[in-house]
Amino acid sequence: MNTELNKNIENKASKLWGGDLHQSFGSAPIHCTQLIDIFPTLWQNTMKGHLLEIGCGSGADLEYFLKMSSFSKITAIDLGANIKHLKKKFISCSNLNIKQGNALNLEFEDDSFDSIYSFGIFHHTVNPVKCINECARVLKKDGAIFFYLYSSHEDIFLKRLGIFLERFIMRAFKFFPYKLQEICCTLLSPICWLIFTIPSNFFSVAGLTNFSKMIPFHFGSGPFSLIGDLKDRLMSPVNHRFTKVEMMKIVKSANFSSFEVIKNAAGLYVYAKK
Repeated sequence: MNTELNKNIENKASKLWGGDLHQSFGSAPIHCTQLIDIFPTLWQNTMKGHLLEIGCGSGADLEYFLKMSSFSKITAIDLGANIKHLKKKFISCSNLNIKQGNALNLEFEDDSFDSIYSFGIFHHTVNPVKCINECARVLKKDGAIFFYLYSSHEDIFLKRLGIFLERFIMRAFKFFPYKLQEICCTLLSPICWLIFTIPSNFFSVAGLTNFSKMIPFHFGSGPFSLIGDLKDRLMSPVNHRFTKVEMMKIVKSANFSSFEVIKNAAGLYVYAKK
């Protein structure tokens, strides 16, 4: 992939997440609790020391981490202007360093961190494998990383259908200006809520909770509650998806001493120890 295309992808990512979806504190929910629920013991035993958060977004997870006594220091990076708002928000936190950074090229020395956390970042880069290798490089011996990635959902028909529609719309969006993409996401929100969320709620009430979570956008709370999620998926410059087997091979190739990949209807949750 050429340098100009890489730059265009980074600029779009910076504008979308740094200047749009994450422009205000707490505009996105806490995500780390999903990994805590999946890896409770591993999280408790390994998330300590100097933490690196890759993609601090609107700061919800960061605020959660600052309340954890196990971290002696926290470094948080992101591409966009959102870091300026977060620096002001957490200006009084002496053990926190927020800076602009890129998951593809971490500007840190080898063996710099005891823990790394990243939720939904690597799959929006041009090379998720390089991101994981970079994490392995800057992680100390016996240090651990927890991260989340999109799944290819090869065994869930409804999710596969959603991915097909996602790719079709993303290709069309490449010809639309940014503002028109936003308008389209706003118009699509009530349609997706009606087609996906309402049936999912019906199945949940009927006692088919696990099946209801296999339906895309099952978490919608109202007709226009999905705008942010649609923008996150459809306006993204790139979405990579992986099977569990593919991700296991990638993590193994990064020379982690041990790892675990958990797949569910939401995606892939990964723990790895150096």
